[in-house]
Amino acid sequence: MDKLQSGIKSCRLFIGLPEEDLNELCSIAMYRKFSRGEVIFSDGNAGEGFYIVVNGRVKIYKIGPDGREQILHFVHNGDPFGEVTLFAGTAYPAFAKAVTDVETLFFQRDDFKILVEKNPQLSLNMIAIMSFHLRRFATLIEDLSLKDVPARVAQYLLNLVSKSGREVDGTVEVELDLSKTELAQRLGTISETISRTLGKMKSTGVIDTNGKKVIVLDMDMLEEIASG
Repeated sequence: MDKLQSGIKSCRLFIGLPEEDLNELCSIAMYRKFSRGEVIFSDGNAGEGFYIVVNGRVKIYKIGPDGREQILHFVHNGDPFGEVTLFAGTAYPAFAKAVTDVETLFFQRDDFKILVEKNPQLSLNMIAIMSFHLRRFATLIEDLSLKDVPARVAQYLLNLVSKSGREVDGTVEVELDLSKTELAQRLGTISETISRTLGKMKSTGVIDTNGKKVIVLDMDMLEEIASG
């Protein structure tokens, strides 16, 4: 029960709910573990319910007709995924795979809908999260359709700076949170192109690199590249 309670309380979907509702959520939650590399659900599978990540990282992705993988986003501790099926009552619209060993809580759709129907706060939280997903996918579509690869890479680095950048001797350092393969799949290209793009930014003095560490030397130029 402790693992159920901690997982539920860590999820922004359940912010603002009274203790009695949290206890009711515990009564319908199912604890499920997945090994690294295991597919949690596939695009087109029946949408039986949704998950919350208790510990680990999950990638949500589509596979194109050419077999190439397009990462939509990653979910981490406290994040829900697969919740679109609560409203649509349809199949899962993408794949979900465990990037690490993952612990999750699973909520069966019909059980959870009963709680949503009688709890306005839970309904508002669901709407807020769905709106967040919509904005994120709109940004992804815009980037893939309107920006070239250097602009996408630069924007990714700027997002890292705003999220986790730290100042060191007049520069800003960030740690890449994805492998080059994952980054390429996220940005709609191939890992060789990512390497060439980072290499060009380094040779022109925009960034320096040290393993997964990126040092931003010229923030103005990085922002100019991101603008396309």
